[in-house]
Amino acid sequence: MDWIPTVSEWHGPMFLRIVDALAADIASGRLVRGQRLPTHRALATALDIDLTTVTRAYGEARRRGLLDARVGQGTFVSETTARAHPSYQRPSTSTCR
Repeated sequence: MDWIPTVSEWHGPMFLRIVDALAADIASGRLVRGQRLPTHRALATALDIDLTTVTRAYGEARRRGLLDARVGQGTFVSETTARAHPSYQRPSTSTCR
């Protein structure tokens, strides 16, 4: 699995922390257009969270235009996503707990 989000840097519900981490990683270039993301189950296992939380996060990320889902192929960073919206910036380390 190539991508595991750093959710500890974000605040709020876990599914939104995943979306925020995803957006920040796209904006920073850590994730690139067309890159395949882990399956829902693999990411849930890696983060030790419920599968439905990842499903909700991926759904919200698709709604925001960050991801594309291809039936039978997986979930990918959107081909049309050059970078995430400017409001999705990594918080400074001084604000992290």
